[in-house]
Amino acid sequence: MKRNTALKALSIEHHHGLVLANKAKKAVMQELGNDDLQIVWNELQEHADEVLISHFEIEESYIAAAFTALGDPHLKQLADRLIAEHAALRQLLSPDTPRSAASLKQLGELLQRHIRFEERELFEAAQTVLDEDTLQAIAAASDARCS
Repeated sequence: MKRNTALKALSIEHHHGLVLANKAKKAVMQELGNDDLQIVWNELQEHADEVLISHFEIEESYIAAAFTALGDPHLKQLADRLIAEHAALRQLLSPDTPRSAASLKQLGELLQRHIRFEERELFEAAQTVLDEDTLQAIAAASDARCS
């Protein structure tokens, strides 16, 4: 998939997210002990704190907002799915969620599905329908938090 340069920083973050999602799923499949599971949980939490939360904010503020404003039912559906999955991921990463193998498996599976959705559907639509100003605003927001 050829990615618009304005979305490349977010796509690179998706790659790291997929690595962590696979690590979470693998840890559960290998039936690691609780201490080892907690290490994976901590890695995911650190990634969420350092990257995911601000990543979600950029996607919601720019992509979901623009898709909704365009008034196209399909784009609105993509925006709604984005927001719903971000909410589910935030909940799984919240302190209220037990740091169990079952929750880790759920988090890994959802994160993987979500990233694949974004790369295959959301970003493909974004680079087709968003104007250059919006794409550049996404790039600037991504660059600002990486600086």
